[in-house]
Amino acid sequence: MTVPAPHPLRAEARGSVAPWAGLAVFLTLAVAMAIKADNWQGSWGETSLALHAAATLLGGPLAAAIGCWHGGRERRSRTADLRLSAARSALAQFVVVALPVVLAVVLGYVLAAAGALLASAPYVSAGRPLVLPVVADAVFLAATVAVAMVVGRWVRWRPAAPVLAGLTYLALGLSLDGGSAARFLSPAVDGGIGEALPAWWQPVAMAGWTGGLAVVVVVAYAARRARGRWAALLPLTAAVCAAVVLVQAGERAWRPDPAAGRQVCDGGSPQVCVNALEEDLLPQVSRALSGITGRLAGVPGAPARFEDLPRGTHRDEAELPQLLRGQSVVRGRLADPERFAWEAAAGLAGRRDCGGAAPFLRVDEAVRDWLVSNGLSERRRASWARYAREGGDQAAVAAAEAGDRALRHLASMGDDRRRAWLGRYFRSVESCDARKVPQL
Repeated sequence: MTVPAPHPLRAEARGSVAPWAGLAVFLTLAVAMAIKADNWQGSWGETSLALHAAATLLGGPLAAAIGCWHGGRERRSRTADLRLSAARSALAQFVVVALPVVLAVVLGYVLAAAGALLASAPYVSAGRPLVLPVVADAVFLAATVAVAMVVGRWVRWRPAAPVLAGLTYLALGLSLDGGSAARFLSPAVDGGIGEALPAWWQPVAMAGWTGGLAVVVVVAYAARRARGRWAALLPLTAAVCAAVVLVQAGERAWRPDPAAGRQVCDGGSPQVCVNALEEDLLPQVSRALSGITGRLAGVPGAPARFEDLPRGTHRDEAELPQLLRGQSVVRGRLADPERFAWEAAAGLAGRRDCGGAAPFLRVDEAVRDWLVSNGLSERRRASWARYAREGGDQAAVAAAEAGDRALRHLASMGDDRRRAWLGRYFRSVESCDARKVPQL
């Protein structure tokens, strides 16, 4: 009984570097994403940016090295002459050899991308995952493997694979620093911030550009001695058209996320508002500022709302500290609510620019610490006073004691008197005129 020979693709998948290539790409990207998970989990835009950077700047050089090494396999095994005598065309032989490795690299990337999107999903407040950029990066990795295989077959030099990987990294990295419109042809280009979304056609055009070039190189190499080389004109035309679109569009290929310009607010007075992209954080932010907003209730001239992105500089608006992932926000939680409240009060009571004049500074700090009145504020005052005493700085010791007296004075006022005093204070919060700033 004759056992049928295994399909060439199956034999290549088992006997080539394909399984190890897919594993290497997956582990490289998964580890790179996990190391900086605090910075992207909770935002589809930031997740997409981080994944795109990892896929291009790490996955691209790795795919180039894999493809180049795999391309030189036949030369190292001395089977190049045997390949020339095979019945299949050169293009068919190339596809059979390349396809398993290309699919393995793409599969490794897709698994890493799926893991990143799933890891971010529980902490996202708004928006949707960006799928087309993932597809464009998958096409780029596949194209890189294919072109690198051609290089590996042409270049008879063992260190070619690591050298090509280094050159690929340099080309991708340097292309992002250029000021010309040609930088938009780089597969590593992005919108710059997580709130900028690519237009639907940008990943499609990028896939046409990188994929078209790869097909041109492969067809030109495999059919260089046959009539089929003219088949490279079609993908070349597609690549050129895609390149023209990318260069002409430039920065217009990205647009602000519509949700980024919208605020969602609680029902308090003063109101606390956050960017719609951070809607799930609103209860935590409101809770962190509850001491401040409670003490501002009924104060004439106090801000009517705290906003994540103030629409102007009106006196009735106060700016919240930035909700930055990896710093103030980690996996959908405020990392340090006490510090967040202290920074909000510091921004509210420290808006004047008078060169650090001591009377104004003392008043501003007293208002800030009274509004916050949390453990962080108390620890900061105690540590400042201790450092002043230990350093023998009598001026700093006197300033710390004067600050404590001002804070006790403000705290000891009756409610009505304090609200009236705070009303005068907020009316002068941007003034450096000593006659307008109430003293303590």
